Order: sequence, then C-alpha cells, then structure tokens
Amino acid sequence: DEDTSAPTIEILKPEENYVVITGQNLIMKFRFTDEYGIQKYKYEIFSEDMIGQVGEFTYDKEVFIPQLYTEAVFDHSVKIPETISGTTTPTSTGDYILRVTATDFYGNTNVLDRTFKIEPNIITE
Repeated sequence: DEDTSAPTIEILKPEENYVVITGQNLIMKFRFTDEYGIQKYKYEIFSEDMIGQVGEFTYDKEVFIPQLYTEAVFDHSVKIPETISGTTTPTSTGDYILRVTATDFYGNTNVLDRTFKIEPNIITE
C-alpha cells in the first residue's frame, strides 16, 4: 500500500502570540508523526506584514532526518538580531510567522504556521 497521508506537525514552542525580544533567542520545539516515517522538515521565519521590506528578519533551515522515525521531537533556537546582518538597520518588530513543513518518504507534505511577535529591546533606566 502506498502512503497518501501527510505527516502530523505539532509546534510545542513557541506558543501562539509568544513575544521574543530582539537580541534574544527564539526557542522552538516541533513534534512530527507519520506512520511510515518523516524524511525531512523545514522551518522558516518571516514577517507577516513586512515581507521583503527593509528590516525584515528572515530565516529558514531544512533538516534531513538520518534515520527512520515515525515520531520525533526536535529542538531549535534562532537568535533574533537587533540589526539585520551586515547592516545597521534595526530588525522590524511586529507579527512574524514561524512556518514548519514536514515531508514523509512518499513525498506527502504538511505545513503548519504559528504567529509570534518580535518586540524591540527597550532599555529602561
């Protein structure tokens, strides 16, 4: 029998509307399940409103899973910079999307989005 069901994705961290401050790490935790095994997954971060704008923080990483797992949990961390790499442009704050895509060995794919917020690092005296 050929597998026609896409993997199940759970985003355990961050919670919906979680706030991360520039200069801090966004902690992520994903759970994947698939009856026949997960081949790879990808996670992407991009602005909900500022796509392609100056100051938008973007990140993506694809991970190939080296052994057969029908269920697995993976932890990742990404530092949210105070300025965009190589510039003095402050990182745009506001609503961002964490998009997680999982693919099984039959090519079935599932996508799950989670909204979170990036807020500026305000120094208070």
